[in-house]
Amino acid sequence: MVSSTGGSLSGARRRALLAFVLVVALVWWRARTSGFFFIVGLQGDASANLGPLLPALCAGLSAALTLLIADAAAGAFAGALAAVVLIALPGFMLMHRDSLTGPPLLAVTLLMLGAMVHAPRFSLAYGTLGAIGGFFIATDGIGLPLAAAAWALLQRARENGRWQRVALALVPTGVVLLPAHLLGGAWPHHVVFEWRGGLDRGLRAAGAIIGDQMAPTIAHPALRFLVIADLALIIVAVIAVGWRQAGRAAAESSVFRSVYPVAGLLATALAIGLAGRTLLVQGAPEPDLAAVMPLVALTAVILVVSVAGLWPRLPRWGKLAAVVLFVGWMQAAVRG
Repeated sequence: MVSSTGGSLSGARRRALLAFVLVVALVWWRARTSGFFFIVGLQGDASANLGPLLPALCAGLSAALTLLIADAAAGAFAGALAAVVLIALPGFMLMHRDSLTGPPLLAVTLLMLGAMVHAPRFSLAYGTLGAIGGFFIATDGIGLPLAAAAWALLQRARENGRWQRVALALVPTGVVLLPAHLLGGAWPHHVVFEWRGGLDRGLRAAGAIIGDQMAPTIAHPALRFLVIADLALIIVAVIAVGWRQAGRAAAESSVFRSVYPVAGLLATALAIGLAGRTLLVQGAPEPDLAAVMPLVALTAVILVVSVAGLWPRLPRWGKLAAVVLFVGWMQAAVRG
């Protein structure tokens, strides 16, 4: 958190630290009231107070990372706005109140996003994060090691340096899987691989969760479909135009330019992992909120960065439309 020995925190890091503290306190209080988390061996207030610490700390870390990544890409206002959007997502608080694996998976995914953007050649670091997320935390993140290897492969390198980085990105996965098989191990445990289909059910379940984040208070089926479809088209268009106009105009080494392909790669790898689990693992559950939330968070970060990059180029009516859409979604998310 400190820029140099004896130095002071930068503005972005102070804001990230403030976001971390506020979100930890808020999520801890909400999770404590739910009564879902407890500590085995403790009773009473000790168990109730310490149980929610894991999801609370993960929520604070996710908010702080979101702020830092968006701040580095598009400025202080974009960083603060990205953190607010992440916290306001209807599924964010719900997941941190009722899930043990979802909060750390989201935090690890955002850690990978930051590591891949800021240290693209440090493949061992984001490869380790991918192995932790996909094998130690939840199989919902099984695509993260794939994203780490793919990003390492895309980096420019002399001679065999590129393949060395790919190997380093995959070393943590091998370290996890090889002992597990040799020692009779823990992963995969009681997993039977066979073709079972059902991709349409998985897509339907994931789509319903994503729709809840986009239109949280609309219950009428026809109106809900129209709103979600329109918002999806707007989001895709804004991200595409933001990448084409603002992203390509930025410097090649800038965070703004690199955050697009990294977030897209992570989202694609997560989706491939979820689809593969649905198709090939017998008895695998359909994607739930904990599995889909990293995809939603990545999209939210890129959307805010895109809007911030396009904002100086938008006409007045475009800015007004953006403000109206954001205010409308915020009030629906808070009410939902």
